[in-house]
Amino acid sequence: MNANVIHTLIHVKGEYMTNEFNLSEENQDQQSTQTTSRRTLLRNSLVGATSVISASLLVTQTANAASKTAWNLKAEDAFEEIRKDEDTHVSFLKGALGRAARPKPTFKGLAQSNAYKFVRLSQVFENVGVGAYLLAAPAISSKANLAAAGSILTIEARHAGYLNALVGLPLSTNGAFDKPISQAQIVKDVLPFIASLNGGPDPSKPLKNDVDILNFALLLEYLEATFYDINVPKFYK
Repeated sequence: MNANVIHTLIHVKGEYMTNEFNLSEENQDQQSTQTTSRRTLLRNSLVGATSVISASLLVTQTANAASKTAWNLKAEDAFEEIRKDEDTHVSFLKGALGRAARPKPTFKGLAQSNAYKFVRLSQVFENVGVGAYLLAAPAISSKANLAAAGSILTIEARHAGYLNALVGLPLSTNGAFDKPISQAQIVKDVLPFIASLNGGPDPSKPLKNDVDILNFALLLEYLEATFYDINVPKFYK
């Protein structure tokens, strides 16, 4: 029995147990009611039919999703998805910042000579991204900005977990609770890849407000997006 079938059977069983419990509750309701109208019987019949359709749809969707994801995820598909995510993050942060958005820096040393080096550096960048957003979150004052940063953080964490596993590390190298990375360490990690800030703010300066924080995040997203835009087409065509 292959992994896809096991995954589907688990969901089928779970749905069956749920339906059985619901039917049991309906029986109890019917026993406690002296008179049941035809309208009530018709409504219950329709609900039951809908439940069967929903269960069937859930099983089909689960099987389709499993066939495209973890069971047989190809590296080229994963890196193309990561690439698109990082490009989207850049677009989002630029839109959120408007005219206050920093210019794109000029980067250096991002082109990798082989796929192994590319994967290893991807793993480093994604984990730095997770630590950076954890650093920023407590300092963000706007609830809207915090929610946006949080939604990006979870995606960066998914990328990091996948890449950690790909290079033989635990999904989370910090255990059950991830840790922020200091601003100084982040700057130290990314500075070797920056040729020019092109007039943008110095990332080593204190982050005094939400604009500073989001621009700091934008710098990292520019770096990641450029890195993947260069290397993914090169190694995964």
